[in-house]
Amino acid sequence: MRSLKLAYGIAIAAVLFLLLSPRTSEAAPACGDPAKVMQGLESKYHEVPVAEGVTPNGQRIIVLVSPIGQTFTILLQIPNGPACLVTSGEAWQELEIKFKGPGA
Repeated sequence: MRSLKLAYGIAIAAVLFLLLSPRTSEAAPACGDPAKVMQGLESKYHEVPVAEGVTPNGQRIIVLVSPIGQTFTILLQIPNGPACLVTSGEAWQELEIKFKGPGA
């Protein structure tokens, strides 16, 4: 249960950071069939999904990470549509989240 909360916390923090950060490029995101995109990331970078969530408008956020965090990718999937690359990077780290207050 704790690892599930941690994964959700990481995904939410990453998405908020990305959504609130200014775009540095106006290029269209790379998109494709979700299964094929994830299969390609697993094959090339050994990344697998570690967290996901659904936005209020039904879009699916997927966080993929390589085994020891060398690389990570964040995808955004349109409902019943393609998955698009939001960002990718290196040196992924899982943080221990210490929840406070109700429900902790």
